Amino acid sequence: MIKLLKKALKVLRTRPLQFMSNIRSVLLFRLTKLLQPLFFTESHGIFLANNVRIQRLRTLSAERPKSSISIGQDSIIYENAKIEAYSSGRISIGEKCIIGDARIYSRSKISIGNRVVTSWNVFIQDFDPHPIQPELRSHQMELMCENFVPSYKKNVQIPNLDWQFPLGEIHIGDDVWIGANTTILKDVKIGNGSIVATGAVVTAGNYPARSILGGVPAKVLNTIK
Repeated sequence: MIKLLKKALKVLRTRPLQFMSNIRSVLLFRLTKLLQPLFFTESHGIFLANNVRIQRLRTLSAERPKSSISIGQDSIIYENAKIEAYSSGRISIGEKCIIGDARIYSRSKISIGNRVVTSWNVFIQDFDPHPIQPELRSHQMELMCENFVPSYKKNVQIPNLDWQFPLGEIHIGDDVWIGANTTILKDVKIGNGSIVATGAVVTAGNYPARSILGGVPAKVLNTIK
């Protein structure tokens, strides 16, 4: 308690306009902790280790009955993150990770190691959400629009689309730093200790440990000695 009070006084003294924002942040973490037993359970496909701190309930969503999300102990998930698993998707996040403003979506498998940090506007997805062929994509859009709720007209019956999401697992090793405005797509393996530089788009490939990845599409720019 004394440690927390000292930290609050320091913020009030050095960044007074930040003080109320910090109070709100702590309250969100506390409120989510109280509600965790109701919403973050094995029956919901969500597995949380000890001392996982999540700022908003809406952050995690696993589609029943097959998808799952697991988060290792001491990890921190901030309020702007969205971590969602669909169909048979599985997302695992290791210990002592910090997930900021990241969007992580799975229909296959996404594994994130220990002590991984994400910056702002990070996008990680292990499937392609729309067909490449314009005719199939047109059909998909018609289905989505007709089935959208609410609708203000009588719906038209449209045949189902015979198309499967292209899938590819994503594996991110320990101690990886994922920079701002980055994208990581399906069929990617990033080795331990790597850095994904700001603005990089990482496409299918096996990237060695301690790599610095950058560019569109990303390539190994350097190796951390």
